[in-house]
Amino acid sequence: MGFYFPFLRSFLIRQQLSSLRPDLVITELGSRLTPKINQLIWICQPLLPTASTQALQQISAAKKIIFTSVLLLDQYKKQQYPLPGNVSIVPPVLAPVYEMQSLRTPSLYIKIVGQIPGEVALINLLKAYSLFKRRQQSELQLIFSQEVATLFPAFISKLNSYKYKSTVVINPVYTAEQDAYQEAGAYALLTLDTMDQLDFHYRKASQLQIPLLALPEKEAEGRTPVEQLAEQLMRIYKDESYRKQLVVTQQSLFLLIDNQTAFNQFLEVAECC
Repeated sequence: MGFYFPFLRSFLIRQQLSSLRPDLVITELGSRLTPKINQLIWICQPLLPTASTQALQQISAAKKIIFTSVLLLDQYKKQQYPLPGNVSIVPPVLAPVYEMQSLRTPSLYIKIVGQIPGEVALINLLKAYSLFKRRQQSELQLIFSQEVATLFPAFISKLNSYKYKSTVVINPVYTAEQDAYQEAGAYALLTLDTMDQLDFHYRKASQLQIPLLALPEKEAEGRTPVEQLAEQLMRIYKDESYRKQLVVTQQSLFLLIDNQTAFNQFLEVAECC
């Protein structure tokens, strides 16, 4: 019934949980559960500043919360959300293919990872890349997944008249193994949506020992997001020590442990609830 009538889904889930009377429900933010149910909330994404009352109530009602990084926990603390006293940090589990990637000498390309929030983000990336190319003559490439051509055909048309189109690649990677291998050889990874599973991208970049860059969301210190990203590209390209320091900083946010250990840590936290 929940499949055919989506507006009933939340009600049906709550109804089933009430009848099952589980000792513990492990859930993400956004699930409307009765306060009587013992909840362990798993948080892997930033919460919007305009968080719903429902989400805030769910946080305050939880017996325990697991965050996937110190970075994420700090964000919630800065926004002064009502966290319970019992908070744990367990790094996110990656696809096994990333654990099999050997460290490689970086090649001169930046791989775009994660969801793309819209064409505006793509255009801003090209503007930042243009600023970088004008200041620094280099062969550094941008590599997009084939998904960009499918979702943003208008953007692909604009690429035909782009001054630096020869260094922008729409790469037809077909498997998770090929994608992971390509990411492992990148000079840096870049995400255009800071709300899209950011902890997973950071953990992945840390595992591969590659810096992760992000398109800034807003102006800072009188510089637009485009200018900020262009400066990041310049600095990471010209200063190898800075590039290495970014990797070290990323790794400090996560315990670099294998997937099985991370999963066992998660189970230990759940068993204590």
